Amino acid sequence: VSGDPNNGGGGAREIRSYEVSFNKRHKEKALKEYLPFIVATAKAIKDQERSLSIYMNERYDEWSPIGLQHPSTFDTLAMDHKQKQSIVDDLNRFIKRKDYYRRIGKAWKRGYLLYGPPGTGKSSLIAAIANHLRFDIYDLELTGVDSNSDLRRLLVGMTNRSILVVEDIDCTIELKQREEEDEEQSKSSSTEKKKAEDKVTLSGLLNFVDGLWSTSGEERILIFTTNYKERLDPALLRPGRMDMHIHMGYCTTEAFRILANNYHSIDYHVTYPEIEALIEEVTVTPAEVAEVLMRNDNTDVALHDLVELLKLKKKDAIEIEGKQAEEKKDANEIKTQSMQVDEKKIVDEIKTESVQVEKKDDKKVVVKNDFTENGSG
Repeated sequence: VSGDPNNGGGGAREIRSYEVSFNKRHKEKALKEYLPFIVATAKAIKDQERSLSIYMNERYDEWSPIGLQHPSTFDTLAMDHKQKQSIVDDLNRFIKRKDYYRRIGKAWKRGYLLYGPPGTGKSSLIAAIANHLRFDIYDLELTGVDSNSDLRRLLVGMTNRSILVVEDIDCTIELKQREEEDEEQSKSSSTEKKKAEDKVTLSGLLNFVDGLWSTSGEERILIFTTNYKERLDPALLRPGRMDMHIHMGYCTTEAFRILANNYHSIDYHVTYPEIEALIEEVTVTPAEVAEVLMRNDNTDVALHDLVELLKLKKKDAIEIEGKQAEEKKDANEIKTQSMQVDEKKIVDEIKTESVQVEKKDDKKVVVKNDFTENGSG
């Protein structure tokens, strides 16, 4: 349906479609290049205008959506520029490779493991990814899932072009232990096997990551987060399961400048050299820096407070380092004293053994002399 918005009479009619005409000699170009471009552009505009949602599994095997209005973007993320660009490039490459994944026989999905101390921006990065791709988020709370079958129903119920998030995977659920119990039950009776099926296991989750159920949807992002990567079951870290391992570290000077610009719209301040020197010496998370910067709208006051926080952290670090040095010194002294005692004990034992040997030798000589004298008589 088409119409002229400037027509008279009953007012403007809404234009719902356009008619495109072109010369026959441009037919190939129009059909193979121009029209696909129009369709792709329209889809991109529609995706940008679509409101995002975050889904939670509050009731057994059902998802409950709410609007996602998190403002985080890659421009506002307090991360190293090269690291951010690497993630953006990987995401952009992923969404353009549908035919590639189909050709190599793999599910069209991408997995990311975010690890690092609390407060380093893992949740903000997830929101930035969702906003960049215009993907909905499915925040999976594993403790609210009773069995592998319930887990499967939840995961199959996800839409395409979405992000599955499992936060704090190392402590959300004792997956490793449950998998071991499941393996033990598989060797037992059918009744015990049924009980094993009523548990969420690591194998049940991984089957969706790279097993048969991984092909139940397309264009999906899987994100696991942890504060302690070393606690993860090795099965989660095997090649092919998490495509990128992204370390979220403590605040750097570059991250600080981004935060200062975010919260106070400044590119430089006289306190920058002191703040950046302190950041190089202490461990402070982006969340801690952001909290101080948000505390006061006055830039001078906010940055002064940040200097004081960093100085306090440096003082605490020096005290802890001094205490550790003292403890190490005491431990070394105890070890040295113990070694000296052991050495003295060994020397005393050697002396005792030497005296005993000398006594035995003297006795042998006396016996020999007595024998000689008696024999001669």
